[in-house]
Amino acid sequence: MKDFRQGRIFLASLDHGADIIGQISYLIEKKGIKTGLVSGIGALSWAELSCYDQAARRYGSIRIDHPVELAQLSGNISLLGEKAFLHTHAVLSDESGRTWAGHLVSGTIFAAEVCLQELLGLPLKRSADTVTGLNLWGE
Repeated sequence: MKDFRQGRIFLASLDHGADIIGQISYLIEKKGIKTGLVSGIGALSWAELSCYDQAARRYGSIRIDHPVELAQLSGNISLLGEKAFLHTHAVLSDESGRTWAGHLVSGTIFAAEVCLQELLGLPLKRSADTVTGLNLWGE
């Protein structure tokens, strides 16, 4: 377990028509956040999620080619190598109530609002984990 102090908090409305992951990553880089938390809500014109196949040790893709509500976006920011790495999950739903969840890979913003919370202390770093095949937080 690591101990952090709360740093700056940023609230942002994201740009209509932009890629959600690209725009959040841009804000993280612009503000120099190395470790932190992200949350958000909104709507996407389309989205791509992924889910990790634990047995095969690879991600499968789920593409949703119609408008969806971004009911919840949550994630974290840590370092992978020397670069800030954004790890996001999302819960999406459509007008019929169908729901999808997983790693948010991409999506075009219809409207979205996010909160970025910087955490201060030693940077949280990811490294390859041989047991899972994932890049996880190191000690």
